[in-house]
Amino acid sequence: MMESNLINWTLDNIGSRQRNGLTPPRDMRETIAQIKALPPLPGSALRILNLIADPSADARKLADIIELDPLLTAQITRWASSALYGYRGQITTVHDAITRVLGFDFVLDLALGLAVLAPLKSPKEGQIGTRMFWTHALASTRLMAQLAAVMPAATRPEPQALFLSGLMHNIGFPLLGHRFPDEFSYLSGLINANPSLAIFNLETFAFGLNHAEIGAWLMNVWSMPRMITDIVYHHHNPFYRGENHQLNLLTFYNDCLLGRLGIGDASNQVCPEDMPELLGLDEVVCLEILDSQNDDLVKILATAEQLTD
Repeated sequence: MMESNLINWTLDNIGSRQRNGLTPPRDMRETIAQIKALPPLPGSALRILNLIADPSADARKLADIIELDPLLTAQITRWASSALYGYRGQITTVHDAITRVLGFDFVLDLALGLAVLAPLKSPKEGQIGTRMFWTHALASTRLMAQLAAVMPAATRPEPQALFLSGLMHNIGFPLLGHRFPDEFSYLSGLINANPSLAIFNLETFAFGLNHAEIGAWLMNVWSMPRMITDIVYHHHNPFYRGENHQLNLLTFYNDCLLGRLGIGDASNQVCPEDMPELLGLDEVVCLEILDSQNDDLVKILATAEQLTD
């Protein structure tokens, strides 16, 4: 239920700079319906999707695709050189990044995620800015893999699904900043004025829809794999029981845990007490894994800063 202090907020709470004092539309669906086109799926992403389906795919083919895109090449080599992976040698080519540090499967997933996100130009600062997006995405890819490792093998998601879910489930925020800058600015002000309220509830209250719906809309337009679209759309719904519900539950629980570290705003949401049990996890073990994330937090923040330069 929406808290009363949100129902009673006024424009004075968020400053007169927001939309020249005008309230943005309470329901953005009509605005979305009038949009003729979104940024096209980048060619790099399309080529990587085709490579995923190629049984003869190898490091050389992947490197060749990445090296067609100078920005993607720079991102992959910088990622491999980051403190997160502790490689002490010099990385000069994408092939080196794949074979010496990151591995084929990881770079395949990483390159797809980076290519998909490349055309979305969104503000850097704030709780929904690109710095926090990348901080949350990086932390999620690591934490979800560690949680999955202690799940029952029968229900453990595939590594590729884990990585892409962690990386992309909040893609609605960069899309909001890219396509709806006024609404993005307005929501940022609303978040600052109501720090104890969940962002998901704030945006639904303000616009009649949320970043999960906006992100899934983009995934559908780009014909991304159903698994990714499902997680983007349902990751705030722990009661979803569709085809990818175990992965969705893990994504939801990941967000709940990261909220305890101040990453994202899931600390303002209710996490069902039986969540670990539903995933076949021991809560004590999960909290120990979460504690270990603190050791990597400085490195994660530094890498997120690099990615938003």
